[in-house]
Amino acid sequence: MKFTEFTHKFKGKGKFSLYIISGNEYFLKKQALTEIKKHFFLEGGTEQGFIKFDNKDTGTNFLSEEIEKNSAKNARSSTLLFNDIFDEIRTAPMFGKHKLIMVENADNFLNKYQDKLLEYIKGSFDVNYLVLEVSTIDKRTRLAKTLDSKHGILVECDKLYDSPAPWETNKPEYDSELTRWIVMHVKNYNKIMNLKSAFYLMEKTGNNLAIIDKQIDALSIYVGDRKEITIEDIQTLLGLSHREKLYNLLDAIGMKDTISAIRISKNIFDVGMENERKNITYDAKSIAITMITSIHRRMKDLWKVLRILDKGGGKKDILERTSVKRPFIDKFSKQALNFIEKEMPDKWKYMLEADLLCKTSRLSPILIIEQLITKLCT
Repeated sequence: MKFTEFTHKFKGKGKFSLYIISGNEYFLKKQALTEIKKHFFLEGGTEQGFIKFDNKDTGTNFLSEEIEKNSAKNARSSTLLFNDIFDEIRTAPMFGKHKLIMVENADNFLNKYQDKLLEYIKGSFDVNYLVLEVSTIDKRTRLAKTLDSKHGILVECDKLYDSPAPWETNKPEYDSELTRWIVMHVKNYNKIMNLKSAFYLMEKTGNNLAIIDKQIDALSIYVGDRKEITIEDIQTLLGLSHREKLYNLLDAIGMKDTISAIRISKNIFDVGMENERKNITYDAKSIAITMITSIHRRMKDLWKVLRILDKGGGKKDILERTSVKRPFIDKFSKQALNFIEKEMPDKWKYMLEADLLCKTSRLSPILIIEQLITKLCT
């Protein structure tokens, strides 16, 4: 089952002999293990009963010329690990009512000992918990099919969609797996947040769950005793990022708002711009060239959208034939309609001229950008 389904259904359920946590989203895996440990302690487990193994050193990830040389040693290591794990599983705990045995990087272990694991989960000794952390699992196997929430459970911790999933065509842009997770996760801090606020937070922080978690922690402290975290709280505490200021500049140009676009560009020159290495640069020439590159990319997208709309196309066509992401289709469509097809070649020429001037002339980069904005917005 999906991680979100697991967290909803797990509370109040009895323990399982086997948990397999799969996927590539580490933060969700950590949350899943936290839920399992919480249940383990509530059921009478102790810290001494939590035992961890790491299988990363017993796999077959060797260079080809070393495989034969290490195969015997690797087989012995794998067998010893298997014996150690199953000795722990099959013996009663010395402390508390249960043991929780956690095996990290267990892909090779899982593939090699599926039959033994099937015997274990169908056996009568169910005092202890076994948790296997893997990157992936083949759901067609007998073991995977046995994980039916009776004998064991599979928790899938894959990357969350940061926009409505492809099959969720009727949902608004702010309703995605990631924003629903944010709304759920905020409750761990005894706060609430609606989907629109979650979407705004996601736009500011990106889709890294660990970073989102840290921002939620900060926001929960900021709002104090107040229960709800709002868009206004996010704006006040986090402010505008360098990336967001650049996006605001592109949006102003797309709406042909000359005054706002020039004001935003001047502010960017004043406060600097984040480069690819996440360092802030104040070099006007570098900032101007980055702006022109971003403006060129935005105008290219708007031209493509404009051509689709002129031919009677809709959102589906834009999604299939351009690089515009689903959450931004409405915004890009609105901006594209501010332009007409016959003026776009000239806009293209203005951008090329500005790029050349920035790289070869002694003109002020700030002035070059102002002139470019004026030409694009008129």
